[in-house]
Amino acid sequence: EPPLRVIEPVLVAWQNSKNNATIRLPAAEMRDALLRLRLEHGDEECIPIRELVPAAGRDMGANKIAELRLDVPELPAGYHSLFVESASGAWESMLISAPKKLYAEKSREWGAFVPMYSIHSERSWGAGNFTDWRELCLWIGSLGGKVAGTLPVMAAFLDYPTCEPSPYSPASRLFWNEFFIDVTAPPEFQNSTEAKKLASSGDFARKIAAFRRADFIDYKEQWAVRRRVLELLAKEFFSKATPRYAAFRAFVQARPEVEEYARFRAVCDATKTSWHTWDEKAKAGSLTGYSEETKSFYLYIQWLAQEQMDNVLQTCRQRGVKFYLDLPLGVNPDGFDAWRYRDFFAPSVSAGAPPDSFFTKGQDWGFAPLHPQRTRELKYRYVIDYLRFQMRHTGLLRIDHVMGLHRLWWVPHGHPASAGAYVSYPAEELYAILSLESHRYRTMLVGENLGTVPPEVNKSMDRHGLRRMYVLQYEQPTKGPLPDPEPHVVASLNTHDMPSFAAFWKALDIDDRADLGLIPQNNLPREKSSRRQLRENLVTFLRKKKFLSTTRPKTSDVCEAVLKFLAKSPAETVLVTLEDLWDEERSQNVPGTSTERPNWRRKTSRTLEQIIHDRPLESFLRRILQR
Repeated sequence: EPPLRVIEPVLVAWQNSKNNATIRLPAAEMRDALLRLRLEHGDEECIPIRELVPAAGRDMGANKIAELRLDVPELPAGYHSLFVESASGAWESMLISAPKKLYAEKSREWGAFVPMYSIHSERSWGAGNFTDWRELCLWIGSLGGKVAGTLPVMAAFLDYPTCEPSPYSPASRLFWNEFFIDVTAPPEFQNSTEAKKLASSGDFARKIAAFRRADFIDYKEQWAVRRRVLELLAKEFFSKATPRYAAFRAFVQARPEVEEYARFRAVCDATKTSWHTWDEKAKAGSLTGYSEETKSFYLYIQWLAQEQMDNVLQTCRQRGVKFYLDLPLGVNPDGFDAWRYRDFFAPSVSAGAPPDSFFTKGQDWGFAPLHPQRTRELKYRYVIDYLRFQMRHTGLLRIDHVMGLHRLWWVPHGHPASAGAYVSYPAEELYAILSLESHRYRTMLVGENLGTVPPEVNKSMDRHGLRRMYVLQYEQPTKGPLPDPEPHVVASLNTHDMPSFAAFWKALDIDDRADLGLIPQNNLPREKSSRRQLRENLVTFLRKKKFLSTTRPKTSDVCEAVLKFLAKSPAETVLVTLEDLWDEERSQNVPGTSTERPNWRRKTSRTLEQIIHDRPLESFLRRILQR
C-alpha cells in the first residue's frame, strides 16, 4: 500500500458539523485535477480545484506532493461518492453523511427476555417457533410491556456440513433460521395429503411426543423430522399454481441474494462438507452439482420463515411492542456469509479475547474477523447489508461486543488465545453507518459494553447516543450502595451469558466454575465469602431503600425487590428475564464451554400456556414493572 493515499476510501461528514477531506496529488497534476461529488440519488456537481486550500503543516516541496484540504459542504444524510481525477488516474471515496447521534425515542418502558428456542407450547414440536413467539408478544403487550427480547434467530447449520446450534455462530446474518418455522401453519400443510399422513403416523407422533417431554433440544434430530414435512410442503407448493406463488416470486425478486443462499445450501447438502474443501471455481462463487429441487426447497422455507416473522412483527407493531434482537459479532466460518463475502474477512485468524480473571487462558471464538482495511476499500457493503436486514425487523437492536467497533483480539490459527493481539477498526466510520441506518429504519441501538471495556469505548457510545447496558451482576458492590442506572440504558438482572438470578444468589455458578476447572479449589472459600458479602450488602441496601421488608428474605423476595429498584430507576428500559420470575437455577449458556454444558438447548421449565395463564405472574409484572 502506498505511504500516502490520494484520498481515503471512506470519509465521514457528520451533519451540522465542519468536515474536511485531505487530497494528495503530485503538485504538477494538481492544476488540472478534477473533483466530482455524486450524491446517493445521482445528482452530481464539480468542485473547482481552486476552492481547495493547502493542508496545514505539510512540506509540499520536498516530495513534490501537493496536499490540499476540501471543506465538505453540508450534505443530505446518505452514502455519497467523491471522485478525484488527474493525469495519474481516478479515485473514488465513499462519503458517509450521517447525524452524530443515533436514532432515539424518549421512553420509560419494560420488556421481557427469553430465547425463542426455549419458549415452547403444547402444540409446538418440542421447541419454540414463530407462532409461539407471536403469542408471547401478544401477552407481553397485554400487560403493558413494550419490549420482547430474544437471542439471534439467524440461519444456522443443523445438518450439513455440521450441526451448530449456537445463535452466535450463524450460517448467515442475512437470513432467518428455518428451524423456527411453525410447520403446521402454512396452507400447504392442510393441502398436502402426504404431509398430513406423515404427521399423523404413529412413529412420527411418538417422536414429537419425545421431543415435547425432553428438557433439552436435540437440534439435529428435530430438524430431520421437521425437514421431512417441510419437503412435502415444498413439493405441494411447487406442484400447482396458487395465489401464494405470486407472493413467493415477489419475495425472491425483492431479495435476489436469497437465490444464491439457496444454491449455497443446496451445495452444502450435496457435498456434506465445508465450502473451504470445495474446488476453486465453487469457492470463487461458481456453484454447480446441486439439486434444483433442493435449491427450490431452501427458497421456499426461507420465504416461509420471512412470512411467519412478518406476522410476529405485525403483532408487535399493533401492540406497540419493540422486537429486540441481538446482532452476533461474527458468523460461522463454514457459512454463507463467510463464502459469499469472503473478501471482507481476515484469513488464518479467529476473533477472541485475551486472558482475564474469568478466562485465564483467553478465548478463541472460532470465527474470522472482518478485515478493517479491506472492509473500508469495499465500501462496507456487507456491513450495510446485514445491518439493514436486522434493522428492518427490529425496534431495538443490541450490538454484541460493542468494543469490536474499536478493536478486536485476533488469534492466529494454530496458536493459543493468549498469543493474540488487538487490531484496531475505524470506529467513527462504523458509528456513522450505525447512525445513518438507525435513522432510516427508526431502530434504537444498544451496545453490549460489559466486562473490561476501555474508557474511550464508553465515551464514543455516549458521544453518538449508543445506549449502554446496566446489568446487576456487574454493578453489585460488596460494600456501599447499588449505583443507579443512567437514563440511556437497558437495565436487567443478568444476560444469557450469566447465571440466572437464583443460581447467582445461591452461588451455584461458583460451584459450576470450580467443576469446570475455572476456579482452583483453594480459591473456593474466598469466592464464596465474597459472594456472601455481596448478598448481605445488597439486602442491607434494599431494606434501607424500602424495596425489601422481610428480615430473612427468600431468593424470590430479593429478585422482586431488585426489579422494583430498577423499575423506579431512571433507566429507559428494564428487561426482565422471564425465567428469573420462577427461580430457575439453570443457565442457557456457560461461556467458555461447548460439550461440557448443554448450551443453547435448554427449554423453559414452563410451557407457553403455563406462563401466559399464570395469574400471580401476571399480577407481579403489572404491579412491579408499570412505569
